[in-house]
Amino acid sequence: MSTSVRPGRITLLVALLAGSLAARAQTKPLADAWLPGAGQYPRGLATNAINDETFRALAAEHLVEQLKVRWQPVTPPAQAKFTIHFSADAPGHWPARDWRTLPFTRRGAIWEAVLPVDDLDVPLVYFVSDGNPVPALLSPMRVVSPRLSGMEKTSRVFWPFLDGFEEGAVGWELSPSSAGLPLIKTSSAAHDGNASLSVTLPAGQKTLSIGTARVRGWHYTNQLATGLRVWLRAPSGDGKARFILHTGHGTTNGVAVVSTVEAALDDKWRKVDLAFSSFPNFSAAATDWFSIELSGEGPREFLVDDLRLLGRWRLPGD
Repeated sequence: MSTSVRPGRITLLVALLAGSLAARAQTKPLADAWLPGAGQYPRGLATNAINDETFRALAAEHLVEQLKVRWQPVTPPAQAKFTIHFSADAPGHWPARDWRTLPFTRRGAIWEAVLPVDDLDVPLVYFVSDGNPVPALLSPMRVVSPRLSGMEKTSRVFWPFLDGFEEGAVGWELSPSSAGLPLIKTSSAAHDGNASLSVTLPAGQKTLSIGTARVRGWHYTNQLATGLRVWLRAPSGDGKARFILHTGHGTTNGVAVVSTVEAALDDKWRKVDLAFSSFPNFSAAATDWFSIELSGEGPREFLVDDLRLLGRWRLPGD
């Protein structure tokens, strides 16, 4: 006895299968896309300069083991210089993102830049500006996932050093409560290399705070970092330092927790190790800001150098 399948049923099965495959294709996350909703640009960039049409062809893609941002404008721009701004973290934490910059280089009709990738599962948010201190032209933000783009290995070996100040004090700032104090600068009196961060407590002042977005929650969750190390010095006398991790920094519901570790400072470089466990009842996975509160009798200079992650790494001098 043979069993036959009616043609109509075959057609229905094919249609259902095709619909299922199409639905899966539609729900698959995009490797690179425009940021859904509104992001917050770094301070100093005019948001009224955003131009969707000019940057319509902006995109990132995986090419020869590199994550490249490319842009071929329909009309050659009047500007001869553009800059890529990027930060490694999921969208959000807008007041406290670790923004970095790279030159956007023109090769023929195409502009391009290579984004460094330290972790395949950490998205990168990026956008383009015209490179001026007060930009007149900005692209909307885009988000790229290195792994979804096709990358199978990072573009560089993960390096636990977060800042050695060889490229200046960019990425560090005084806390709002320290407003009016001297600007952060660099000094040639380094613990290692050619520069350290320098800030001076003026006469009549007793404390100041400096902070950075260099420390991220994904360092803990993805890279399994166990804490931080930083070197400190007070060349002109004694001082003290306290250390704070933040989440939601710059927002009304931000949380800040002080480490149980405190450091007494003098004119010698002092190494301070801060296990994440020394920040009571704080989820290191949510970190988006790290600050150091420095205290003493002003005028007093403080030096900071070699901020790095602690973990499974063993580096020279450990």
